[in-house]
This record gives sequence, C-alpha cells and structure tokens, in this order.
Amino acid sequence: MSYIAILLFLLQLFVILLLIVWWVRWTPRGLVWALISVLVAVGLSYLSSLIFRVPPYQVGCEGFCTGWRGFPLPTHRLLPEGTVLFDGPSFVRNAFFYYAVFLAYSAILAWLIRFFRIRGRPWFRWLLFILIFILLPLATLPMWISPPQPHVDVEELRLVNNAARDWRWQLHLRDWMDRRLALEDMRPGPDGQGQRVCFRIYTWFYLPYQHAYIDLDEAGLRARDGNEIPLSKSCFENTMEDAEDAD
Repeated sequence: MSYIAILLFLLQLFVILLLIVWWVRWTPRGLVWALISVLVAVGLSYLSSLIFRVPPYQVGCEGFCTGWRGFPLPTHRLLPEGTVLFDGPSFVRNAFFYYAVFLAYSAILAWLIRFFRIRGRPWFRWLLFILIFILLPLATLPMWISPPQPHVDVEELRLVNNAARDWRWQLHLRDWMDRRLALEDMRPGPDGQGQRVCFRIYTWFYLPYQHAYIDLDEAGLRARDGNEIPLSKSCFENTMEDAEDAD
C-alpha cells in the first residue's frame, strides 16, 4: 500500500468511528445496527466481485494485462491463462469502504424517516419513501458512478469515446436497458481494418446486461459495424455467429 492509500484507509476508519458514535447516540440499538452492517459490508464486497468484472485485456498493454473483479478495489485478479487469484487485503479494504457507505446511507435514511415522520403513517407513505430514497438512487447508480475499466492513453481514449458515441447516435443500438458502457478491450478488427472496441453493458441497479462490440474505420471516426452479444460470449471470437444469435 502506498502512503496515500494508507492515509485514505485511516481516514475511512475515522469516518466509520464517527458513524458508529452517531448510531449509538441516535438509538439504543445503534451498536447492534453497526454489527449487522459489518455482515452487510462483507456481502456487498463479495457482490461487487460478481457484478464488476474486467477480463484480461490487450489495450494499452504489451500482450495481455491482468484483469480483475470487484469495485472500487479489485477483490480478485484474473490472469491471462484463466487463473483467478483472491486478493484478501483488498477484499477487506473493500468491505471497509462499503461499511462506511452503508452506515452513512442508512443514517441518512434514519434521519429522513424522522424528518418526514414516516413512522406510524399508512403503508403507501412507506412505499413512496422506499421508491424515492432507496430504489431510485440504487437504480440510477450507473448514471453517476463510473465502473471499473482498463486505463488507456489519450489516443486510445479517443477511439473508445468515438465507439461509445457511434453506438448511440450512428448505429442507434442503445435502448432503455443500456445505462452504462464500460470498456473491456480494444483490438484490431476481424478483417484487419480499424479497431474493434468491446464494452460491457450495465443496466439499472448496475447489473451486467450484455456485451457490445463496435468496429471502427481506419481513422477511428466512424463505426463500420456493431452489435450486442450475450455476456457469456467474447467480442473477439466467433463474431459472425454472435451477430446472428443477437439478431
């Protein structure tokens, strides 16, 4: 861990301590809630390793670079040969991150419940509260938070941005389920011309939805082709069959 990472981790622990104190003073069951939140945080850290995945990639690398699973920190390393390595320290740090977020968000909800005097109100008030302050923020997370993806240089970023733009405005393939495109890889096109950009599509609640590939022209300005394929298939293998299956 770098000095900055250690400093951020200590700051995170300080925030967690403040949140636990707030909960203990807010309700007699605050300490119990803090203990329950530990289990929730561990579960969220594990869930992030299932939802957020960057497979081994070639863009910006000589050969293949190691991929990862998890967010915001990698909880698993994905080696090019197919081996998956569990990263225990990062998993724990991830859990601390979700612990702080969950304690803070649940504290906001507890304050809002008291502010709007929801307790003892009819069930439809509770339903409206859950819809506005829980389901809606979680559903729209892909619009506000960037997913994990490979780091690319300026020229590669230009191609990625052009591909994402053409996905929506030229190919008109974006639909209401498509809430976020996350780069997975970029390699030479199947016919040797231009580049093929592969995205992982996330839908509402940041759930993985589909793969998308876009073939750019030689200049990298316009899309020559593109399609959606299932997550179980690769953007760079059996492309003709994938396109037929998507149709």
